[in-house]
Amino acid sequence: MTLYTNKELYGGPCSNGAIILERGGPTNFGRTEVVAWPVTNGPTPNANIVGHLRGTCVQVDNTTNRVWHFSLGLVFESTRFNGSTLQVSGTSGINGEWSIVGGTGQFNMAKGTIKRTSIMDRGTSRISELRIHAHYTPV
Repeated sequence: MTLYTNKELYGGPCSNGAIILERGGPTNFGRTEVVAWPVTNGPTPNANIVGHLRGTCVQVDNTTNRVWHFSLGLVFESTRFNGSTLQVSGTSGINGEWSIVGGTGQFNMAKGTIKRTSIMDRGTSRISELRIHAHYTPV
């Protein structure tokens, strides 16, 4: 399935990503953020929210490559997967791949990958495409 983190916002009154630790310096090594990105069925502003991707991101590379470790839960809402989750973990750049390390509900014992690709990046706002490939045991 293909979904989108529609409007990853890192500033302003509607922010859904917050820096909780920032060391500064040229690389920001160790910078830690908490996110609650809406996940939609399309990249447009009027796309339907199908869930939220919530968790933490830590910058784990002390170079200018901006490599992050992600620990996230994708919680589905108002779809046939309502209440089901995918647990996601991985180390990558903004464009990269995460591991699906588990799931609940309809995604019981899920394993797989999510390929994340930034399709719009404007300062403190980003939209990413999420290509989800999961194997799970239906309940």
